Amino acid sequence: MTLAEVLIAAVLLGFVIMSSLTALSQSYSFVRHARMITLASQVLQSVMEDLRLRNYGELKAYAAQAQPVNFTALLSSERFTSSFTTGFTLSATFTTLVVSAPSAPGKISLELTVNWSEAGTAFSRKTITYFSEQGLSDYIYVGWTP
Repeated sequence: MTLAEVLIAAVLLGFVIMSSLTALSQSYSFVRHARMITLASQVLQSVMEDLRLRNYGELKAYAAQAQPVNFTALLSSERFTSSFTTGFTLSATFTTLVVSAPSAPGKISLELTVNWSEAGTAFSRKTITYFSEQGLSDYIYVGWTP
């Protein structure tokens, strides 16, 4: 083998190794992003289930506050505090759709949003649900009967 052949082989090997490292680095960032999306979805589901356990009066109190309501503190109470969630912000927007009246039970919509950033790019996930007065949680926890 001549010196030229050895140099060409070394350069080609260098390109192969660098390409492999670049692909590996890129795949790690894709996996991290997938984990962040999964974590954000789990946070949304957990907070939503926590709100479903509250009675309608508490939800009405949230709807009376300035919107959106900051729920970022719930991350620690829901045991989601980790190095991954340090950049998470969690907010909820409550909208009263039907005002409570003796003839018509109230109805509130809720939009939960979690925001975070990765490598300078902002991401968010959200979920929307509805709560009605005298609904399932009031029936179970307050004792309302039809």
